[in-house]
Amino acid sequence: MAFNSVTSTYAGEALRDYILKALIGGETLNTRGVSVETGIKYKRVIKKLTSAGILQQGGCEFTPTSGMTITEGVLEPERVKVNEELCFDEFDELWDSEEMASGQHAQNVPGELLDAVTEEFVNKVAEGVETAVWQGEKNVTGTTVNDLFDGYEALLEAGDSVKITGSTLTTSNVLEELDKVYAGLPSGVRKKGKDALVFFTSYKAASLYEMNLQAQGMNTSATGGELSVYGIELKPVGGLSDDNTIVLGARDNFYVGTDLESDFNELKLIDMRETTGDDAVRFIMKAKLDVTIALTDEVVYYRTV
Repeated sequence: MAFNSVTSTYAGEALRDYILKALIGGETLNTRGVSVETGIKYKRVIKKLTSAGILQQGGCEFTPTSGMTITEGVLEPERVKVNEELCFDEFDELWDSEEMASGQHAQNVPGELLDAVTEEFVNKVAEGVETAVWQGEKNVTGTTVNDLFDGYEALLEAGDSVKITGSTLTTSNVLEELDKVYAGLPSGVRKKGKDALVFFTSYKAASLYEMNLQAQGMNTSATGGELSVYGIELKPVGGLSDDNTIVLGARDNFYVGTDLESDFNELKLIDMRETTGDDAVRFIMKAKLDVTIALTDEVVYYRTV
């Protein structure tokens, strides 16, 4: 039995629904806030081209400036998985036996439990993926998903991002701190247009900003609850390492690599009675994941240090 525990208290009859814990996760991938590259079996190279000092005084001779640079970023998704098992006898302890067929050989997984397990696992995987996307820090000796690859924050900290030392965000200072982030954005990135840009913040920071607007008499619910700063979308995500962290950049500069995006939402059920003879059912999810940022110098990274 791989589940941590089965807790049940008989009170005459069981309610038909399972109450699931509220989880935050999946915002970065599911809201198309970044570029998602799919179909990656092993590696995919992102080619980056930059140039500088190429305009020169005219003359008869051809004089190359050597001002063009082509570099590469690599997405190399790592394997992640969910393996869980539940014994059929535990369904009786959960008072779900009335949903199961009569006879020990005809037992089946109760429908409500299967729906609840599927939703719980998909949500929990989304939470884990969201955390790894932002907080991952590659460690070859590690054993967790966060050890598999460097997330956005590690890439920004190690790279040449526009770093701003932040402070604890409050309702009164959140707009001022967002102004600092906006002011730090390189002019070339600003030229892409506001629709191409995105602020990533924590849910708490987004709430503080909304409270600030409300205090000024601005009803954000009138626009469907979507937040923006100077016309740039403010996207709350659950994976940031700190509630006071803010990231600003172009959406297409942030990459997520995977094999098949739907793998993060597909739960397979295996009845072990038909294979090993074990009186249990197994739940399996498998996926691949990696992230990179094409040009870290075009991203503003506001964080407390």
